[in-house]
Amino acid sequence: MIKIFNTLFFLLISNLLTLSNLKSQDNLESIIDQKKRIEFEIDFLNRNNYLSVSKDHIFLLRENESEKDLKWNIKLLDYNFKSINDTTISLDRSYFINKIDEYKGDFHLFFKRNYSNDKKYLIIKYSSQNGNIIYQEMNFPLSLEVKKVLYFKNYFVFLSKTNNSKNLISIYNIDNNQLNNIYEFMNFDKNVLKINKINSSTFGVIVSEDNSNGLKVISRSVYDLNGNSKDKIRIENKDFSVTETRFLENKYAISILSNKRSRESVGVQYNKLDNNMAVSQKVHLFENLNSITTLTNYKKTKRSKFRIGELFYIDSLSIYDNKILLTIESLKSDDNNDGFSNYQYIPFYNTYSGTYDRKINPRFGGYLHNYFMILSFDYDGEIVRTHAKKIDQLQTFEKKIYVEYIFGNDYHLSSYVNKGKIFISKHFNKIAAEDKEYTYDIETFDNETTIKTETNPEGTYHLGNKVFITYGIQNIKKINNDRKRVFFINKIEIID
Repeated sequence: MIKIFNTLFFLLISNLLTLSNLKSQDNLESIIDQKKRIEFEIDFLNRNNYLSVSKDHIFLLRENESEKDLKWNIKLLDYNFKSINDTTISLDRSYFINKIDEYKGDFHLFFKRNYSNDKKYLIIKYSSQNGNIIYQEMNFPLSLEVKKVLYFKNYFVFLSKTNNSKNLISIYNIDNNQLNNIYEFMNFDKNVLKINKINSSTFGVIVSEDNSNGLKVISRSVYDLNGNSKDKIRIENKDFSVTETRFLENKYAISILSNKRSRESVGVQYNKLDNNMAVSQKVHLFENLNSITTLTNYKKTKRSKFRIGELFYIDSLSIYDNKILLTIESLKSDDNNDGFSNYQYIPFYNTYSGTYDRKINPRFGGYLHNYFMILSFDYDGEIVRTHAKKIDQLQTFEKKIYVEYIFGNDYHLSSYVNKGKIFISKHFNKIAAEDKEYTYDIETFDNETTIKTETNPEGTYHLGNKVFITYGIQNIKKINNDRKRVFFINKIEIID
C-alpha cells in the first residue's frame, strides 16, 4: 500500500512540475518563455501609441492631450525595458503622425499637416545616442500623399501619389532645403510599386507597366541622389503577368506571377541577373508544389483547374545556408464588412476637431491574411523545399506583412500574433518531417486576467536569435477586480 502511495505521489509531483514549467500550450518539445513585460495605462479608445525598434533600442511614441498644443511623449528603452531617455515634444494640433522609420539607430517621425492640401510635412529626427531632436519642415509644390520615405545622410527620397493617382519621386536636399522632383513616372500606364535603397548614394524605383501583349512587366530603374538615371533591369514573362519583384545582391530576382486578366497569384519566377540582364529563368507554378496543393486539397485532373484565390506579396528575400529563401504572404481586402466588425468602425480622437472620427469607407473590414509560404531555392533556381501554411483568422487594418521568421539549419520558425495569442510553426527541412504548431497566450502580470486583446494595433518585432517582442492593447481585470486598459510590450524567447 505504501509503495502504491509513493508511486502515485511521485507521478502527481512530476505532473505538477511539468505543468509549472510549460509555457507552450500544445507541445512539450518547445518552451516559449515570457522574459519581461511593461505596461502603460491609456484612456478609453486611445489608440495613439506607436512602436518601432532598432538594433539596440525600443522606441515608443505616445500622444497626450493638452489645452493648446498636442504633446507627444517619446520613451527610449533598451531590450530589458530599462528607460534610456524620456522626453516630450509639442506640436500644433493640425499635425498627425504618418509613420516612424528607423535609420542607422535613429528614429524619424514623419508628420503630415492636416487641412493644408497635403502640401506640408514635418520630419523629426530623434537621436538614440544622445536624445537630440532635429525638426525638418518641408513644403511640396503639389498636393501629395507620401507613401514611402528613404533616408540618406543628407537626403530624403519620397515616393508620393497625387490626387489623381499619378506617381512622383522627390529628392530633398537637407543641407540647402532644395526639392528635386523626378516627373517621368507621372504617367497613368506606369505604376510605381516601391522605392528602395541600393547603397549610400543610389536608390531603385520598381515600376509596373503593361507590355504590347497586355501582360504586366516589372522594371527597376536606379537613380543617384541628383536624380540621374544609372541603369535599368526589366523582368517579364511571355505567358504570365509579373506583379511583384524583389532583387537580391544584383545577382538574382524572384517575382510573383499572375494570369493576364487577374492579379490572383499563380506562381513564382526565378531570374539570374548578369550586367542588368535577366540571363536565365525558372517558373514554378503553385499547382505543381505539393505543400500548396496539399494545403488547399487540390487534386489535379484533366478537367480541374487550380486556384488559390489569393494575392501574394513578397516579405523577404535572403541567402541562408547557401540557399535563397523567399517568404510571401497573402493579403485580401475585405470590402463586404457586415457593419459590426472591429475594423468597420475604428474610432480615433481627432485632436484638431476635438471629436472621434470614423474611417472613410465603412464597408472596409480590413485585410485578411490567409496564407504564408517559405520557398527555398538553389542558385540555379530549382526549388529545394517549400512550406505553406494557413493563417488562423488574422485580420488587420494596416496593409503590411505580419508573419515573422527565424531561419535555422535544421528548421525554420514562423510566428505571428493575433488577438492576444502567438502562433508559432516549426518547419523542418527534412522532406518527411511534419511541421509542428505551438500556441501561446500573451501573459499579463501575476494574477491579472486579460478580458480582451484589441486587434489594432497589434504586432511583433524579431530582435535577433530567437527573441522577439510583441505589443498591443489589452483590457485587464486586476486582482482587486478593478479594470484597466494598457498598451503593453512583452519580450518573448523561444527555447528549444
